[in-house]
Amino acid sequence: MQGIILENLCELKKAKALLAFSHGIDSTALFHLLRQNNINFACALINYKTRPQSLNEYISARALCKMYGVEFFSKEAVISGGNFESKARKIRYDFFYDLCIEQGFDTLILAHQLNDLFEWFLLRLSKGAGLANALGFSSYSKYEIKPKCDIFIARPLIYTSRVEILEYLHSHYYQYFIDSSNFNQKYSRNFFRHNYSDSFVKLFAGGLKASFKALERDKKVLLGEFVYEKSPFFILKRSPSEIDLIDKACKRLGVVLSALSRAEVLKQNALVISHKIAIAKNEKFIFVAPFSKTQMPKNFKEKCRILKIPPLIRPYLYDNTELLAEISTFIH
Repeated sequence: MQGIILENLCELKKAKALLAFSHGIDSTALFHLLRQNNINFACALINYKTRPQSLNEYISARALCKMYGVEFFSKEAVISGGNFESKARKIRYDFFYDLCIEQGFDTLILAHQLNDLFEWFLLRLSKGAGLANALGFSSYSKYEIKPKCDIFIARPLIYTSRVEILEYLHSHYYQYFIDSSNFNQKYSRNFFRHNYSDSFVKLFAGGLKASFKALERDKKVLLGEFVYEKSPFFILKRSPSEIDLIDKACKRLGVVLSALSRAEVLKQNALVISHKIAIAKNEKFIFVAPFSKTQMPKNFKEKCRILKIPPLIRPYLYDNTELLAEISTFIH
């Protein structure tokens, strides 16, 4: 069997990395693959205590890390009420990001793999998504945890199928756990997994892998780049694909645009999203910034008017006057 090749190995070898660990199939394989590739990393695990097996997973994960000298962080979280998946995800990532800030990790490693990528793709297609949103995960990207605090998100297994991962685990006799909730088809991703994606990936993994790599390259061409980016402030050119870059900027600022919000952004020249993000347009550019209500003197307003900076964006620039000097050379 051909060995699994991790994506972005060079970057990972330089990183101070945190692995999001559950002791399931994917994260267990990734734990051993990182170790075998001499990547220095720590592990973080959330115990939701929803299943009798949860305690065994925690004990085994802690023992595994101790065996190989890997630093281990854990947290217990009990979730009540509905929308478990959404609440669990927020708790999980808040925990990971807090650890990155407190412990100085510059890279968060996630165990998403090819089947996950295809499941997300199908799920987004079923909801009418365009290319930029249907593709979902990338193998390596920068993410803003909070203003002026960035980490890298790495997915070394993103082009490796679940079949390959299971073959690797079984060939080395590595212990792993299976979360019984993964079989509950009331969750959309489980439905797509069991009815469509797993069988497709099993038959066409090679072609699917090549297609996703090609689509990722196409996405970069289609989406383009920001004209100016000094988070949390973004400027982009008006274009047919502008909504996808606006969506990207909003995600960097901690807000995921709903379908309704995207429609409103396309219709309006100036609006505030979730009471925290200001989006405003002129003839050439779109500005995305934190929403501010700062009072401004008339001479500052006049300077912005001459530069054709929309009124909604001006208070943020008044609070951050160094930005105005930087952008004034190219926006007018």
